Amino acid sequence: MVIDPVLNSRRQFLVQSSALALSMALPLPAELATPTRQTRLLAAWQLPNGGYQVGVLNAAGLGAALSYTVTTAVDLPTRPHGLMHLQGDEYLVIARRPGDWLLRLNIRSGETSRVWQEEDRHLNGHSAVYGDWLYTTETDVLGGTGALAVRNRHTFELLDVWPTLGKDPHEMLVLPKGGLGIDEPFLLVANGGIPTHADMGRTQLNQLPMDSSLVALHPRTGKVFNQWALSDTRLSLRHMAVHASGVVGIAMQAHHGNAALRDAAPVLAFLDENGLRTVNESAGVKGYAGDIVATPQGFVISCTKNNSAGQFDVQGNLLHSRAENAPCALAAEGEQVWLGSSAVEFSRPLELDNHWLLI
Repeated sequence: MVIDPVLNSRRQFLVQSSALALSMALPLPAELATPTRQTRLLAAWQLPNGGYQVGVLNAAGLGAALSYTVTTAVDLPTRPHGLMHLQGDEYLVIARRPGDWLLRLNIRSGETSRVWQEEDRHLNGHSAVYGDWLYTTETDVLGGTGALAVRNRHTFELLDVWPTLGKDPHEMLVLPKGGLGIDEPFLLVANGGIPTHADMGRTQLNQLPMDSSLVALHPRTGKVFNQWALSDTRLSLRHMAVHASGVVGIAMQAHHGNAALRDAAPVLAFLDENGLRTVNESAGVKGYAGDIVATPQGFVISCTKNNSAGQFDVQGNLLHSRAENAPCALAAEGEQVWLGSSAVEFSRPLELDNHWLLI
């Protein structure tokens, strides 16, 4: 993926601030793409003293005058990862893998409640809801196999645990009946495949085979509808977004032992009724995609190690790319995409974490 130093196309990224809000208002001119309301985001961050918080950010102003103010901040025991809307003003925050806590946050009242994880499994940082059930991706501590914990959405009580048929399950989506040719609503789980050991935290055992795949599960029984894997077993399938056309975009991270192979590997894959395939034009960005969102035109991915972000259509064509400083967190609303990077300036010193949500 080539990073254009200057983008002169009518379909270019329109920068709304120095490094934060990217407006991909394609093909609208800039004056029609400008947001007219105050933007609020749920985000997590690290403080200069090493502590972690989650809270609400308010973005106000336009262009160079855009400013971000922390309006709510809650301390966290360790580094967070996934953020998800539960219901009403309630949101879920999940510890980064290997995680041991779930936090419920009411963004209006500031009230929180926390649940600690069982010792035999650790949390992998992502969740989904379907009806009254909450699902969290987890790893069995002793066996290293992937698990999907089924919980009561309201109390977080553990109801069941299902295998994910892979290692290191990460993000999941709830997809409707008919998606990917499946005749019932289903959960789509991305098995990242990275082998770890209970005594070594996040240390990756690169000498061991990876077991990365996508698996579709029945949301009430855990029955496996289908499973897909790539021929390159060193590509970790991690974050996902679904386009209105039904195509699922998957942000990947390469774990080849050879640095040249890793840096040249594609970082985007597509899944549709025809199967799972890599997007060739996403190669050459140091083998690391941080996050992904769907837009009307296709998908946007953040390539953290390559200091860039790229936009692709649903055929896998690179529409545009842009240099950014260590970008990761993405959120989208229609044609507007909000990108968080290490150059973001806030009302207080903090370092933005991997994900955020428009609220």
